[in-house]
Amino acid sequence: MKLERLSLVLCGCSLLMGGVNAFAQAAEEQNKYQWLRDDSRQSARVIAFLQHENKRSHDNLALQAPLEEELAAEWRSRQRIASQNLWLRVGAFEYQLVNDGKQYGIARKPHDKVSAATIIDLGSRAEQSKYYNLGAWRVSPDHRYIALAEDRRGDRNYQISIFDTQEGTFFEKVLSNASTDLVWGADSQSLIWVENEAKTYRPYRAKQWFVSSRDSKVLFTEPSLDWLVSVYASASKRHAIIQSNNHNTSEQRILELSTGKQLGVIRPREDGIEYYADLRQDKVFISSNISGAFALYQTSVSRIPAPWTPIWQLDEGQHLKNWFLYPSHLVLEVATQQKSELVILDQALEVAHQHEITPPGGVAWLSSNGQSDENSVLIRSMSMAQPAKWLQFDLDDFSQSTLSQDSYTNFDPRLYRSVQIMVEHEGVSIPVSIAYRHDRLNAKSPVVLYGYGAYGTPMRPYFMPQIMSLLDRGMIYAIAHVRGGGFLGPDWYQQGRGVNKPNSILDFIAVAQQMKLYAQGDNRPVLAMGGSAGGTLVAAAINAQPQLFAAAVMQVPFVDVVATMSDPELPLTRQEYAEWGNPNVPEQLAIMRQYSPVDNIRHQSYPPMLVTGALHDSQVPYWEPARWVAKVRDFSLAKGPYLLLTDMDGGHLKDRRLARQQQIREYAFLIHQAETAEVFRPPQ
Repeated sequence: MKLERLSLVLCGCSLLMGGVNAFAQAAEEQNKYQWLRDDSRQSARVIAFLQHENKRSHDNLALQAPLEEELAAEWRSRQRIASQNLWLRVGAFEYQLVNDGKQYGIARKPHDKVSAATIIDLGSRAEQSKYYNLGAWRVSPDHRYIALAEDRRGDRNYQISIFDTQEGTFFEKVLSNASTDLVWGADSQSLIWVENEAKTYRPYRAKQWFVSSRDSKVLFTEPSLDWLVSVYASASKRHAIIQSNNHNTSEQRILELSTGKQLGVIRPREDGIEYYADLRQDKVFISSNISGAFALYQTSVSRIPAPWTPIWQLDEGQHLKNWFLYPSHLVLEVATQQKSELVILDQALEVAHQHEITPPGGVAWLSSNGQSDENSVLIRSMSMAQPAKWLQFDLDDFSQSTLSQDSYTNFDPRLYRSVQIMVEHEGVSIPVSIAYRHDRLNAKSPVVLYGYGAYGTPMRPYFMPQIMSLLDRGMIYAIAHVRGGGFLGPDWYQQGRGVNKPNSILDFIAVAQQMKLYAQGDNRPVLAMGGSAGGTLVAAAINAQPQLFAAAVMQVPFVDVVATMSDPELPLTRQEYAEWGNPNVPEQLAIMRQYSPVDNIRHQSYPPMLVTGALHDSQVPYWEPARWVAKVRDFSLAKGPYLLLTDMDGGHLKDRRLARQQQIREYAFLIHQAETAEVFRPPQ
């Protein structure tokens, strides 16, 4: 899309808040809030401000304490009834991450046995720090060791710990400044991992750590500052892939896990060409956009780099969501608009079977669960009104069976509906996933509208038992699958990133307008919700049309776009230019200034807001939500409230120990604001 086409107008609302003079004024005003940034996170003045804001917010939210207790009781009563959970099989043993609210740990049992034992108590490890998040865990092929990637600060800069299952203890030495990528060597005596840069946390170097010496050697270092490094194991389990990529280009190397030898680059990097490989025996299978649309290709390990042979081309309107290699089949997940199909290719690479897997109003996807040496593929299926189930599809006789079906106490799925509609505007059809309780829906039912719209993330309509507390109160829960997300594939993503980011915001506004009228609605209150990049979406939409929203919850919102993207010293800024725009390019900077939320706050009536931040967040620094709330409070012509809650020990991802209470508080805020909107009275 040409740059000049981005000044779109929707129902009299333009994202063009002003020209150069207006932005210069905004920049001058912004200096008033500059002091809130403290990279050390130790400024007494800043800490005092955040603590004062926390007290102010808690005092205000005390009014909703009875509602929070009510929600907590409802959520406790709506418990998942244990069904057959999937186990990860590694040779003669099976493993499972247990996180049921009572236990938190890694369990192990012999294959085909029922009795299991917890071998790592993650709950105890979490108690050792104020914040804890397990990013990944991997079992060595011989079962002797388990590698854990753990974040104890909240900055997503992980430490890797090694557990010895024979000794029942952890190694004393840990690997620091790590990503979550972990691949064990074939002999279980080494671990492939990725090191982050100390300041920016850019994953830039693949390394091999050895059990015997407890030291690492460098396998590959990426010199380009806007490129990232990752590693993953192949289906063959004999090789690993070392990947280096930026926003639109990738380059991969094959690593032999038995020797640690690099077999070479599959294809040298070329701007705009992406490819992603997997291996089966001596064959390399590759998905790539080398010819335009993504397609599948094949070559052999011994011939790389060499020309690729095409083996599967997509029809127009289709996109390849995922694919898996099995001993005698190639399994594809192919999407067309809102539907996903399972497509099975035989050894001759001919279509042996295909069928649709998406349930009505829901979502489904494929998984191998790491079992690429078996001959069945797993299907995960659910909707916002129907709990999840695991299906197993046999690749030999094409039969399907149900492995497990989740169910919940105090929940009757017959009362709820999950549908998908399309909202039309400016010649674009925007998918919206909607859930409601059919016997509580009325013309005034409020809408909780969730949005994200970035990084190609699809924001699938999962089953979320907690939203039933909204639906039981006669509310509607909706997800706006705006451009910039991946719900409709790669092109949908491209239409809402970089210079096209305003499209995401206009889509969200269009959906909010339509939801006020949904199902014979009579000007329904719309309450917006979004986190991180979704906070950008919500904040920009509120700047453009504040009267459209009755209230908003923004979780760790990325709202100071221009300032953050202008500072390459902040973590991952350079790698995000393609997503948000490069301020060093005047045309792109002009567009960023159009929607950057903090820079477009004006003297107008803003709806009530609850905004969260985290002191150690490396992705959205705490000062962004702090600046947003401070400036909105100064500029708004309405009374709010405008509340800021900062987790003084946390990071971008919520600590599992606090996540439920935080979500209860956010839901209570939205329910309370809906009830005080004077147009809605919840059913008794």
